[in-house]
Amino acid sequence: MTAEILKKEEGPRTMKMKKLAAALAVLVLFCAGTAWGEEKKTMFEKEWYLQALEDSVMSTGNNARLKKVIEKARKGEEITLATIGGSITEGAGASVYKDCWAARFGTRFGETYGVDKGSNVHLVNAGVGGTPSPFGYMRYQREIVGRVPETDADGLPDVVVIEFSVNDWQEPTNHRCYESMVKEILDAPNEPAVILLFAVFRNGFNLQDDLKKIGYNYGLMMVSIKDGFYGLMGKRIKPEGFFSDEYHPTSLGHRIMTDCLLQAIGDAAEAETDEPQDTDVEPVYGTDFTGLKTIFGDTETDEYTVIRGGFSGSDSGSYRNQPVGQVCGQNFFHDAKDSMEPLKVTGVFRKCLVAWKASADSSFGTLEILLDGKVKKTLKGGEGKWGQSEVVLVCDGKEAVEHTLEIRVTEEGKKATITAIGLQ
Repeated sequence: MTAEILKKEEGPRTMKMKKLAAALAVLVLFCAGTAWGEEKKTMFEKEWYLQALEDSVMSTGNNARLKKVIEKARKGEEITLATIGGSITEGAGASVYKDCWAARFGTRFGETYGVDKGSNVHLVNAGVGGTPSPFGYMRYQREIVGRVPETDADGLPDVVVIEFSVNDWQEPTNHRCYESMVKEILDAPNEPAVILLFAVFRNGFNLQDDLKKIGYNYGLMMVSIKDGFYGLMGKRIKPEGFFSDEYHPTSLGHRIMTDCLLQAIGDAAEAETDEPQDTDVEPVYGTDFTGLKTIFGDTETDEYTVIRGGFSGSDSGSYRNQPVGQVCGQNFFHDAKDSMEPLKVTGVFRKCLVAWKASADSSFGTLEILLDGKVKKTLKGGEGKWGQSEVVLVCDGKEAVEHTLEIRVTEEGKKATITAIGLQ
């Protein structure tokens, strides 16, 4: 008996009942999906979540600069938001880049305070995984200021969010590069707003207790994910829901970070405007790296003499990231077949930082760094390294004098990459 005959024998009433049952089944599935979606959505509206957002606002800081930026954005003027930090800022852990906190921040700030759905608000993201604030400061001029859109009249970022609270453990300058970067940004002629964002690892680690001293000293907005949400892990939020691994947030975690940041900005925007911010204050750790100049493989400089020696190439396999591409552009690369002549930089300076590619690849050899003929640092890759740019402090003087910096490979037939050299 064919299906058509069966349908005829069922009669109109049976057919009508079946159609009704099918419609009800679809409605039940739709309602179930809607209820699930609403549950996911309404989490962000529940009292505990809203309270956690408030708790994450460590300080709204002095809001005078931020309110000027918001006023510009609302008038339709071009503004640039900048984010700099480690892998969390780069977007690690998010399922796609647009879900990371920095990308979300750019979009939502534009939609909230800009015009034409935020078309006048631009984002420059300079997050680089596995790197501390000294490397961020070495890259600041090139990868933030150098990437501000030409349509932004002053060529400088209007808001800078700094996120190194989980990357600066054992960084070599004891937070002086971090504070120097903060001071240099604050002293820019366009008077940008600076925000300190404190991420957190799954084990609860971050350095906010050290870094918040800088924020309070300069009257900065500070946002702490640890203060707002870490205490809710295992209670309101499953740890695996927030963390994709031991270090990085999931897309949900990134969303929560953005919510915390926008909460602080919203609170500051609604508050009475403060008096102009005073940045001429006694430093907490030190601002003696302010004015740091960075030499990359393609830098042209009359201030310093650079002789590449056996570091004549550029490592195209050096670390890359999503928002920037190859970090720092060209570098100083010594290939296995290159001469053993050292990379040499001569000039007047008092501070010297060297960023190098820390590789576990056995084809990369040991490096020695000499200052005025004396070995200061020995650098070696190996287990636990993955090609990240690590930073060492070679010179930490108080007075600028003539120095000669030499970097050499100690073994023939080995590779080595110097990412950048910072001098002050």
